[in-house]
This record gives sequence, C-alpha cells and structure tokens, in this order.
Amino acid sequence: MRTSVLALLIALAPVSAPVSLHAGGMHASSSAEARLEEGLNALYGLDYAKSRLASRKLIELEPDSPFGYLFEAGVIWWQASQEYGLFKDTPTLQGLFERDVEAAVRKADAYIDSKDKQLKADGYFISGMALGTRGQWNLMKGKWLDAYFDGKKALKRLKKCVKLDDEYEDAYLGLGVFDYQASHLSGIAKLGFLFGLRGNEERGLLRIQRAADKSRFSRRQAAQFLSSIYLVDLHDDARALALISQLRKDFPGSSYFVFLEALLRHRLGDWEGSFALGRELHRIIAADPRAFRHKWLTVVCGLSGPDCLAATDMERTVVWLDRALHETSKEKPDSFKTLLYLLRGQALDISRRRDDAIADYQQVMILPPLGESREIAHACLATPCGREAVLKRLRAMSQED
Repeated sequence: MRTSVLALLIALAPVSAPVSLHAGGMHASSSAEARLEEGLNALYGLDYAKSRLASRKLIELEPDSPFGYLFEAGVIWWQASQEYGLFKDTPTLQGLFERDVEAAVRKADAYIDSKDKQLKADGYFISGMALGTRGQWNLMKGKWLDAYFDGKKALKRLKKCVKLDDEYEDAYLGLGVFDYQASHLSGIAKLGFLFGLRGNEERGLLRIQRAADKSRFSRRQAAQFLSSIYLVDLHDDARALALISQLRKDFPGSSYFVFLEALLRHRLGDWEGSFALGRELHRIIAADPRAFRHKWLTVVCGLSGPDCLAATDMERTVVWLDRALHETSKEKPDSFKTLLYLLRGQALDISRRRDDAIADYQQVMILPPLGESREIAHACLATPCGREAVLKRLRAMSQED
C-alpha cells in the first residue's frame, strides 16, 4: 500500500498500552488517559500540532514512561505518511521522531527487566513497536540491512509479548501488520528486509481484524488501518466504507473521515450521500478557513503520496465537481460554489485544460469569498496552477505556524 504500514501501526501503540487490560498490568492516571484521547482526536482531526502537544504533555506527566515518547513518534510518523514530503521539508520533525523512538526503546527495557509478568509484556510490546517503526524508517531510506535487523528484533519482541499473555490483543495488531507488510514487499526490499522472514497476508488481515474486534483501546486504530488496506490495496470499497462510517461516528470532528466517506460513497454510486458529505466538508472549512489551511495537504495527498494530483485522479475529481456544480446551478451564490469552482479550476489546470480553468477562476473572483479563494484564483489567472505549483502551495500551507 502507498501509506507506510508501520506508520499507521505506530500511531496506535501508545493509545493501546498505557491503560492495561489486565489485573497485573500498568494503570495510567485519568490525566494520562485524557491526553491520549485528546491527542488521538486531534490527530484524526488533522491538527497535528495539537496532537503533538498532547503527547508532549503526557511525556511531562510521566517522564519515566516510554508511552509518551512512542505516542509522539507515532503522531509524527502518521503525519509524515499523510503529508507527502514532510520530513524533507521539516528535518527537525525527523530528528524528534528518531529521538522519541530511541527513548521509547530505552525506557521499555526497564519494563522488560521487571519481574512482573504484565509489566514485562508491556515492555516487549512497546519495544517491538518502536523497533518496528525504526525498521520501517530504515527501509524507506534504503538501509536494507539495518531495516532487517530492526524488523527481526521487533517481531521477536512482539511474539514474546503474546507468549507471556496470549490475550494481549494490541500486540496482534502489530503482528498482523508485520505479516501483511512482509507479504507485500517486493524486489530488493524483500531481499534486504526479510532474509527468510515470511509474511502471510491472510493471517495478517485476521490478526488485524482480531485487534479491531477485541482490543479495547486499539479498536479504532485497527479499523483505520484495515480501511486503508481495503481502500488502497484491495480496492474493496464496500468494506472500507463500513469501517470509515463507524470511524466517522467515533470521531465526529474529523474532516479526514468526512472526506474519505464522501470519496467511497461516490465510488460506490451513492451520489446523494457523497454530495451531502461534500457540503459537510465545506461547512467545516467555512467555519475556520485559516485553520483548515494546515489540513489541505493531507486531504489532497493523504491517499496518493508521491502520486498526488495524478492525471487520472484529476479526471475523477472533475467528474465529481461537474456534477456538484450542476446540482447547485439554481442555488444562490455562496461559498460552497466558490470552493467547487476553485477546486475544479485547479484540477483542470493540472490537466492542461487552461481555457476551462480560467473560466472557473473568473467565477471564483465574483462569488462570495472563502478564505483566500480570490487571492488563489487571482494567482492562478496570472500563472497556470499546474501540479508542482499546487503542491508547493499545499506544502507551504501545511508548514505555517
């Protein structure tokens, strides 16, 4: 799949483990639980700065615990998986991610050394997740041997976790993700990363589903991961929709899940449902256009990464926008129409239909403004807003303070 598998996996780890499901395990304070929930809601609301702040508060609250560091690393890594080119643009975040992973592994070792069975299981779980994440990072950097050794140790520690407690449901998500990813690696990556460690797609999906069904804290993260598999890899839109619809209920403030459900409903032929969700996304944007500027890069590029704004995607986008503009043709001018025309103008520009794009930008200039819609349209009228120009603007907006 396009998005990093372990990027999604790591995001769930700190949410799953700090509040143990077992009598002999660890117990987090209510304040720690509140920070974790706050961070997760912010993460899926695409407010990455707020999510990192919540993880930092958890580190300050429990500085000797590895969970806060793993949580912060997870937030950064999930953001990097959704915001194409993030680490290249912001190397300081890459450095923070690496330090957090190292701290999580180091502090987890103290848990592993404990004589308490459940604390030891927690330590193996945290360490396995952190090492797996570092392995994924090395794999992405082309450091095949380093990735192999980290991956091998990660798998070994997760297996030790479930050996100590075969009902440690959160660990099955980690094991399932490894199974799934290992079965999909190919070429030099497979040779460098696996060296005999074999994946199993069917077993991986069953393990992830087990976590989605049985785990108390990682249920939603497992569901989100499964939805990505069905949406991006397996093209099973019906299964993806069932998961995304539930996640939208779990995170009612998430523009991310509103967008994904609108996309899936359109693919499945539910135009009315998709169009209604498009209006809902507009209401979220219109409520605070400036705050949404940080979110556009994930919304536009989260599913496609380096293939963001590809020609085929622009064609599908224009189809949706054509119909939406037809539906609103008899309505009074409002900022929803502004948004539709601006998005279609840029999609047309990227598709090298410059004359049609100019006509849409001109409509934006006379419709009610939505944030910086007129400034963007004016710039696109002066200079074509091709793929690189739009990507540059999206990245710049995501990095604003």
